Amino acid sequence: MQRFPDLHRVQSLFWRLITAPEGVGPGAAELHRRGDLASEDLSFLVRPDARLDPTERLDIYADMYFHRLRDCLAENFPKVAAQIGDAPFHNLVTDYLLAHPPKHYSLRELGRALPGFLETHALERSFPALAGLARLEWARFDVFDDTDAVPLSRRDLLDAGSAPETFVPTLIPSYRALRLDARVLPLWKRLDAGGDFATDGASKSPTPGETIGVRVWRKGFAVFHRSVTPDEESCLELLETKGASLAQLGERLLERQAPGTSHAQAAQRLASLLDLWARDEVLTRGDPASTPGPAP
Repeated sequence: MQRFPDLHRVQSLFWRLITAPEGVGPGAAELHRRGDLASEDLSFLVRPDARLDPTERLDIYADMYFHRLRDCLAENFPKVAAQIGDAPFHNLVTDYLLAHPPKHYSLRELGRALPGFLETHALERSFPALAGLARLEWARFDVFDDTDAVPLSRRDLLDAGSAPETFVPTLIPSYRALRLDARVLPLWKRLDAGGDFATDGASKSPTPGETIGVRVWRKGFAVFHRSVTPDEESCLELLETKGASLAQLGERLLERQAPGTSHAQAAQRLASLLDLWARDEVLTRGDPASTPGPAP
């Protein structure tokens, strides 16, 4: 009979046993093989009863732990779960947790690596754009509880027109820029409508390999996403680092227009983008001291 350990040792053994990839029994055998347990008999740790031995009782906790993690990932990636179905999602979670066991004290971080994991998973071949769908879901989840900032209003931007060289807007913290498989947004809409990628108009989908820019942001307690045009994407990239003056945004925008575009046309396009960003509340006031140099 092994001697009952101190509390720290109990907690450590409990954790290692219920998180053992193959189950409590194989986990105990591995700990015994390593010399961390005197034997595979766990009765020193958990009392048996008439129905269950110690290993079986601990397996209940192991199952509860896995299902809690699976449910957490299903809450963070509901579209991915809906796209592939319950059984494949269960198996995906199993594969993912084997490759990326939780290392953070908060379950909030549990799914951070899932989009990247899906890029090389077999499901990506069966369900096109699945990794991109996961990236969009994670970005939407991630911005929800990011830092608040006071957004710039349309009046703020109109008043700034008198000082385009010194007024420096930047993007709110709860903003993410993505470049996704162009099939992701149509897939998202079909899933919202109760359809799926395989059965609902796949022939109308964008060409495989085609990508689009997408921005994700929080406005109040609501999270939004939308595609962006190449010129908007370029301006947002400039804003995302340290912010940019209105004059620098105008220069960047003029560079991204078709040959022959006049300064007046570029200015009009900038005005429309500023109006859009103000309505979406994605801009906040930046630090003039950190303004980048002339746009490359």
